[in-house]
Amino acid sequence: MTEQNENGDFFLKYRNETLFNDKNSIVQCLKYFDKDNDQSLDLNEFEQLLKSLFSHNGNSYQIEMAKIKAMFDFFDSNKDGKIQLIELENFWFKIIKPTLFPKNALLIVDVQNDFITGTLSLTNCPSKHNGAEIVPIINNLIDTVPFETIAYSIDWHPADHSSFIENVNNRKLAENSPIKENIKTFDSVIYEAYPNVLQILWPAHCIQGTNGAKLHADLKQVDAKTDSLGRSVIYVYKGCLSDIDSYSAFFDNCRLNETSLHNDLKKLGITDLYICGIAADVCVAYTSMDALGLNYRVIYIQDGVRGVDSDNIKKQEINLVNNGALLIKSKDVYDMVGCKDRRPELAYATFLSLARSNKV
Repeated sequence: MTEQNENGDFFLKYRNETLFNDKNSIVQCLKYFDKDNDQSLDLNEFEQLLKSLFSHNGNSYQIEMAKIKAMFDFFDSNKDGKIQLIELENFWFKIIKPTLFPKNALLIVDVQNDFITGTLSLTNCPSKHNGAEIVPIINNLIDTVPFETIAYSIDWHPADHSSFIENVNNRKLAENSPIKENIKTFDSVIYEAYPNVLQILWPAHCIQGTNGAKLHADLKQVDAKTDSLGRSVIYVYKGCLSDIDSYSAFFDNCRLNETSLHNDLKKLGITDLYICGIAADVCVAYTSMDALGLNYRVIYIQDGVRGVDSDNIKKQEINLVNNGALLIKSKDVYDMVGCKDRRPELAYATFLSLARSNKV
């Protein structure tokens, strides 16, 4: 929810990097919000600063007082109950800077033929979702939003992959496997090779080099060499090892092997991941959770995903929010990437990361 901000959008002009990095800008910020002219910000003045920072079209987002107080106390390093100029400088570069200068990537998870019209089509799953519905939504984001990077993840399994129901008899089941006989599609087993990991058994899908593994024909694939917006492009392949699955675009399910995605994103300085794709409650959810664990600011595009089970999608979304992700609609993305719509949830996630590492 928002409320009219009496201070207006003080921060929009500081989207100019030269102006932002000028130390006098911090002094001007202090003067602007220091209503009692004591050369510092008390809690109420700090709250007004936050209301101006986290706003959209002149309307401030509401922030829980407990969260305001937590940030205030963290940056009040000398614990005098005031944010002095040097403390505001810390806040300026560690919270305001990523708010005004995020590096944004669109991460498109597994929008592949087999999940839309092929062997593991969502139409045959409990949700009965049509994965093709998200393709025009994603294409519109690609066409209209100036992301720095577009990333595509691709499920890329060998034919003998352990997640395939067709291969269940090719590996020894662990003693603690919940099912050992009369095993069916969508059952979960545990293999002896990985005794602590449940493996859901899916129909064979996204086999390397097959049509089913290709990205959907209507999904736009950006060419970095000809892209008019000059965006970088990343392709990441996952689930490539026979004996262990990889729902996440970052790690396999045992977290023994890491894909190239995190390294590629960090090289480009990416801070914010806008995530969409298939399946919302499996690969999209696992990718989003790992992104949060790697300290990315995660924005989950609700109308840009389809999944296996509607109830599980809701559970996964609740879990993502509880861990710091922001759920939005695709119509909100343009203003967020352009920093006209600045959400406090993302800054608070940045703050929690700082607090965990005790980096004042």
